[in-house]
Amino acid sequence: MKKLYEYSDRLDAPLAAFNHTASPGNFPVLPHWHYFIEIIHILDGEVETTCGNYVYILHPGDIIIFFPQLVHSIYKPRDNTSTPGLSRLKPPGRNTHEKYSITPIPEKTTKEQYNIKYQVLKFDLNFLNINTNYKTRFTKIFELAYAQNPEYLYFSKEMFKDLPVYEIFDTCIKELETKKYGYDIIVCSHISALLSYFARNWIGRGLDIDEAIRKSNNKSDTFAEITEYIEKHYNEPLKINSLARMCGMSYPNFARLFKQKYNQSCKEYIEFIRLNKAEDLLLMTNIDLTYISNETGFADCSHLIRTFKKWKGVTPGQWRSKNEK
Repeated sequence: MKKLYEYSDRLDAPLAAFNHTASPGNFPVLPHWHYFIEIIHILDGEVETTCGNYVYILHPGDIIIFFPQLVHSIYKPRDNTSTPGLSRLKPPGRNTHEKYSITPIPEKTTKEQYNIKYQVLKFDLNFLNINTNYKTRFTKIFELAYAQNPEYLYFSKEMFKDLPVYEIFDTCIKELETKKYGYDIIVCSHISALLSYFARNWIGRGLDIDEAIRKSNNKSDTFAEITEYIEKHYNEPLKINSLARMCGMSYPNFARLFKQKYNQSCKEYIEFIRLNKAEDLLLMTNIDLTYISNETGFADCSHLIRTFKKWKGVTPGQWRSKNEK
């Protein structure tokens, strides 16, 4: 499984939303996995997706959610005999995830042959501006849903015909394209609503979430609390030793478990938070770099510039010029 980790698919920002049109350069999407949640909504065409050891057929209006660390892929169906609006669950014939071998079916090379377009939402649940208890609760509900019935990953168009689910995709894409003031709050609130609609749908399909709620209430997620603390105090001096003590852990144990959970060190995580806050100030204001560095927790302006260039490949000034509206 380790070799299927999609390093290039690591989130550049805590939230991502976009329209994707299949072409020879970006399709099919071969088996891979990552640490964030990914949700796709089919607009045009038909796709065959795999997730874990199951295969799902999606038509326009259908939605599928890929949970963190589940191997998944997206292909053009091998035939046109699938039943519209239904998922097909079976042992995977195209890939065998237990052995992680890849045997893709040859695809035609012209863009017109695909006629596939879908919307994508990607996000790290830890970055959503919601209560820690709800973050933990959503995580437990997702784990329970997949464990009880892998078909819960799939949602047909009919399941959401009376709910504003599709408007959520459109709004998130528009907000992240324009990035006007407060865009992150709006996107987080819409994603939270979408996750709630998923949970309601699962309950209606027979999922008993009492167990998940008890687990989330009785046993706090230590790292969820730490990431929320970092989110609230990113502009203050943050010491890893102090964060480890807050968890009642030694520094080596804390560092090991944090990287195991998030695939990055706690220092990198803090840098990521601060850089995204700096990006917003660069994009939405004309204030100078010295002020921005002070506001986002960097030691000084030169520290901000070095860190920004390390992560983004350009200086803050160059990034601001490139992204000026």
